[in-house]
Amino acid sequence: GPSTTFTPSPHACPSKVSPAIEASLRIVAYPNRDSVPFRAFYGIPEAHTVIRGSLRYDGNPAFVQALANLGWLEQDQKDWLRDGTTWAEIQQHALGASAKDEKSLILRIKEVAQFTSEAESERIISGMRWMGILSSEKALIAGGNLLDTPLHAAREDNEFQARRERLGHASTQETLTSTLELLGDPKRYSAMSHAVGTTCGIAAQLMMDGHPALSKPGVLAPYKGEMCNPIRALVENEGIKMIEATVKG
Repeated sequence: GPSTTFTPSPHACPSKVSPAIEASLRIVAYPNRDSVPFRAFYGIPEAHTVIRGSLRYDGNPAFVQALANLGWLEQDQKDWLRDGTTWAEIQQHALGASAKDEKSLILRIKEVAQFTSEAESERIISGMRWMGILSSEKALIAGGNLLDTPLHAAREDNEFQARRERLGHASTQETLTSTLELLGDPKRYSAMSHAVGTTCGIAAQLMMDGHPALSKPGVLAPYKGEMCNPIRALVENEGIKMIEATVKG
């Protein structure tokens, strides 16, 4: 009979996406929460394997895990975070490093992060330098915590969002794919804000207009065609469109 496998988050390793959305992007799929309920949500009880995950650039999961190990994802208030504190001083305090110079910080980062290889260590620490969290520049504290502060100082890069759904059928050896690729605009909205905000706004407008699919009482989840189709049609008018394809073999 069917079985369910549970993998604790520290051991949920990313895997290469195949076929890749774009080979040059080197994207990996990272497990994201519980996949099992989606078999019922999407009405596919016969599905043997259901995987729900997030797409990330190769190397991103390890980088974010390192930030988590170093305390940068903590949302609790830190009394010692004050405007005027430098990034290096924040890193020193958070890690309990012996000093705030880069050499001392990197030594302590390697002790705490437990990198799997020297190559990974160099790559991730290089990324931290790029973020500026090892620098002697003063940080503008946001939210009084370690998560919001670097997010507030994030660079205005052109963000890319990708989404892919794959449905494979063993008997026909065919895989149906539905793919979304969006590019953000640093001067206006991120791709995520555009995709999520536009969709929510359209759903709210349909509800206010009394559309039959969204006029039922209670909490509504967009898992059925009767609700998704009218939303999807209007979302596509805003340039947010999934491209469908069939892959054989």
